[in-house]
Amino acid sequence: MTTTRGGDHPPDHEAAVGPLVRLTPDCSPKLLEKPCVYSRSTDELYFINSQALAFLEKCARGATTPDSDEDRAFVDFCLEENILETAKEPAPRALCLRQSPVPSLRYLLLHITDRCNLKCRHCFLGEGGSRELSLPEIVAIADQFEAMQGLRLLISGGEPLLHKSFWEVNDYLRRKDLRVVLLTNGTLIDEETARRLSAQEVQISLDGMREAHDHLRGWGSFERSVAAIRRLRSVGVDVSVATMIHQRNLDDFDVLEELVRELGAREWSIDLPSAVGRLADNSDLLVDPRSAGPFLRRSYGGAIHEPLASFACGAHLMAVMADGKVARCGFYADEAVGSIEAGLKPCWQKIAKIPLSDLECNCQFVEECRGGCRFRAHGYNKPYGADLCQCYRYGVLE
Repeated sequence: MTTTRGGDHPPDHEAAVGPLVRLTPDCSPKLLEKPCVYSRSTDELYFINSQALAFLEKCARGATTPDSDEDRAFVDFCLEENILETAKEPAPRALCLRQSPVPSLRYLLLHITDRCNLKCRHCFLGEGGSRELSLPEIVAIADQFEAMQGLRLLISGGEPLLHKSFWEVNDYLRRKDLRVVLLTNGTLIDEETARRLSAQEVQISLDGMREAHDHLRGWGSFERSVAAIRRLRSVGVDVSVATMIHQRNLDDFDVLEELVRELGAREWSIDLPSAVGRLADNSDLLVDPRSAGPFLRRSYGGAIHEPLASFACGAHLMAVMADGKVARCGFYADEAVGSIEAGLKPCWQKIAKIPLSDLECNCQFVEECRGGCRFRAHGYNKPYGADLCQCYRYGVLE
């Protein structure tokens, strides 16, 4: 942006007030608990004041020029962060800008099908079937989530690529003001699929190196999943990796971390599965929280966007299952609060948010771990007790 130094005279009006600027296609204002602007491409959330929000709304109506020193400073920041771009002419765009519920629903886990091409020994959903949400149902859910100022729409299954209308879903979500994250085992992603995907991020599971991963997911799945990650990275798609801790991969984490970083994963989420679904029948794979906790320290990326600090895990997340039931997360599918026919917002209002003050753990890390996984904590102890895996992660228990 052109600036003037003391004693200089601006050569024209544009230099005096700055260039014409407009919102970049991947950035949009949102009204969460506070006004903000969200970048779908980078997953960055910036909280702003009401004056900045009004300026960005002007930019969305076409384009505008900064007309004060404060505006120019804000524009400089937004240009640097790729929130705004310079423009030769206006390009008006519609905004889905309305006040969110409080707490805001920021992350929606959408199980579009329970069909899968693998039979993983640890799958919490158990035996799959042929249930799946229809295309009109998925469209309605995405529209409602966008209107509620949602951020990340996580498309899951089963294996979501097996949904009979997957490519219609893919193309529709391309137009949504949401960061679409595809959760997949990766075994069906060939070069053409990688190029056609509209998701800004794809999460693929690597549950150890070859022997450990294939023991869990089936022979040859490790090589196909790694190949999928390389294909996605080659076409510029962000990739994250999810790893479940089990008895067969405890010695893999040093070399697995090298692989995850070499593959260019933006995030590595490591977790300990609960003994439900198929894992309940494969108890030889279970790892106790004392052994598992330290492995969680290797996770990186995936920070939650400034959550409401007074609430435990789940304050901004909800799940829709393949049968249309709505629950606080996939583990609580048997305790659904409603169905998609009732609408997302009424279901969200029925989900009890747990204040941190209600938890029976009060260590110095409670605001960081936010009580850990409530489902896992219930399994170890009781609903408001400690998630022992997190206690060992943070060294509260030795």
